[in-house]
Amino acid sequence: MLVAALIAFGHFLAFFSLSAALVLQRALLAESLSVETARRIQRADLVLDIAAVLLLLFGFLRVIYFEKGSAYYFGNTFFQIKLASFVIAGIISLYPSAVYRRWSSELKQGIAPELESDMLRRLKKIIHWELVLIGAILICASLMAKGIGG
Repeated sequence: MLVAALIAFGHFLAFFSLSAALVLQRALLAESLSVETARRIQRADLVLDIAAVLLLLFGFLRVIYFEKGSAYYFGNTFFQIKLASFVIAGIISLYPSAVYRRWSSELKQGIAPELESDMLRRLKKIIHWELVLIGAILICASLMAKGIGG
């Protein structure tokens, strides 16, 4: 029982960490970035990556070992939508991550990256859609928890 509660806690903590990292990235993005701000965005992206892996790990542990069982979840329409939303968010997050990683060589030299307005708009739009998908995940989780969609 305690292990199940700790796994659930880890799952929730990873979810909120992922969400916070996205919100932080969105708040920090600007056309003019300092070296420190760009490094903060990179650190937030690292937190996002780690949180996503932990979220998936804890989530599948809950599905397979600690909650209602995999048959219940994989047979639930809202679980399938929730999982698809997570995968889509993960795929679209690859682009911002690649952009942030390209900054590394400049940042090591103490040079702040320059974001053109098109790139900035694209990054903000992607983060916006990631946050929308997080909302979809929350709605699906709530419906699933109430037995809807099975």
